[in-house]
Amino acid sequence: MLRTFVSKTMLAAVIIVVAFNDAASADRLKFEQNGSNLPDSYKQVRKVEGIKAKRVHSFSIYGGDCVTASYGDGTGKGDCTYGSVRSWLRESKSDGRWIFPQPSEAWYGWDMLIPSSFPTVGQQTSGSYTFVGWKGFVCSHASINHSTRKGEGGTIYLRLQAPRDPANHDCRDIARIPLMKMSDFKGQWRNIQVYAKWSHQSDGQIIVYVDGKQHANYNGPTLNIAPDYPHKKTKMNHFDFGVYLCCTAGVKHVRPGTVYFANVKRAGSQKKLGR
Repeated sequence: MLRTFVSKTMLAAVIIVVAFNDAASADRLKFEQNGSNLPDSYKQVRKVEGIKAKRVHSFSIYGGDCVTASYGDGTGKGDCTYGSVRSWLRESKSDGRWIFPQPSEAWYGWDMLIPSSFPTVGQQTSGSYTFVGWKGFVCSHASINHSTRKGEGGTIYLRLQAPRDPANHDCRDIARIPLMKMSDFKGQWRNIQVYAKWSHQSDGQIIVYVDGKQHANYNGPTLNIAPDYPHKKTKMNHFDFGVYLCCTAGVKHVRPGTVYFANVKRAGSQKKLGR
């Protein structure tokens, strides 16, 4: 049976989580649980085999449930509308704000484990995973994704999008750059480092490294809303991570799975991220 959860219940469960940084010179980031998270889907654990970290973020999804909380953009729509489920941490400020820009240039780093048993293409219902995103108004400016739809490559990839139909949260791809085959990516801890120059112009850039090797180098606009767009969320670009499965044929079809993140950081240079 499909069960839904009202927004007031979920918003009351939102907690602030400080994501520590091992590198003293890296930014100290703060995160909160997304108001659309599945109940009891996020937790912190002290030890996971194969990674050195003071704590590890554990994110789980499962079928049968979705959250009725709306996105707060006036459309009244939310994850249930699109057959989506998530367990997600959203960057926020100490005063609770989450509408703010990123530094104009920054490095991001994290360790990530997608277990071999985690359902991906051929195992999960048709949809689109997002594991990391820099969220703008309606669409992510950039994200790390994987499609479970047949015929879309079976990769984990860097994706840049822009709004096509904001009222329906519909986005169009600007770029989709394969990083690795998902079958090769799964089953071990991976270290990801991303350089981003945030710009509305052609001088924008995003470079992605997996385990120290460059796998993508995008050049072009990296912000997807014009700076003069008449909306309070025009400058929004918060840094989020976890697991979000979007746009399925129904949450009753979702197979359960858990992914892990550790050592999530932002810094002014690759060297300052540490390793």
